[in-house]
Amino acid sequence: MSSANIVEQAKRTAAFAAVDKHVDSSVRVLGIGSGSTVVYAAERLLELKNEGKLHPELLCVPTSFQSKQLIVDAGLRAVDLDDLPVLDAASGSFASINVTIDGADEVDSELNAIKGGGGAHLREKLVANASRKLVLIADSRKDSETLGTKWDKGIPVEVSPLAWRTIKRQLERLVPQSRAQCNTLASSAAFSFANPKAELRQAVRKAGPVVTDNGNFILDVAVGSIYDPLSVEQLIKMIPGVIEVGIFSGMAKEAWFGNEDGSIVCRVPKSESQ
Repeated sequence: MSSANIVEQAKRTAAFAAVDKHVDSSVRVLGIGSGSTVVYAAERLLELKNEGKLHPELLCVPTSFQSKQLIVDAGLRAVDLDDLPVLDAASGSFASINVTIDGADEVDSELNAIKGGGGAHLREKLVANASRKLVLIADSRKDSETLGTKWDKGIPVEVSPLAWRTIKRQLERLVPQSRAQCNTLASSAAFSFANPKAELRQAVRKAGPVVTDNGNFILDVAVGSIYDPLSVEQLIKMIPGVIEVGIFSGMAKEAWFGNEDGSIVCRVPKSESQ
């Protein structure tokens, strides 16, 4: 088996295991993430549907154009986040998402993640935030002790096209001791690069930049190793014109990694496992 096929099999193994643990006939609303590993989650959902093991009125909330097509192709019902039904008319409370299963570009020991390699991190974060539980799935290459050590393409940052050059300059003026609170400098470094580099993501087989499902641009911001993901996320988010940051701090409760030998590793945040 080629190395590429081994990686794909590892993704499939992790996705199947996560779906089997978290999705059954009691799940009423399911968040569907984006990316290459989520394709295998959709494959398993179709199998469970055909076996009659899913809720007969299961609602699936997509995080991108890609995931909506996966839902539709599996014969499942896709709904937008704002279209979730009211469960209790008296209180006006809407259905929350039972669980969201999503991929990741890198996951650290605390299950902080870099996401957005596919450009869908704004909708992914919206859906994750509305979920009772976020479960990440990936192959073992994405499993890391510290963010930025394996994923070297930078933090995906969705920005307004109106001022992307201005935002780029501001991102490149950040220093490791920068903090969002009142423009203060901390004694410890939040990331390793003394001079961050931001690049406008270019499209493939199309002239010009990548345009997200929301009509925005993406800056990939290289900061090196990320020692304090929450601080870096907040720092970047404070820049006017930044719409969303591809760091998911403290959101995931569980991560499944498929290994090349066919085994699976399931992790929770390191601080919760001790």
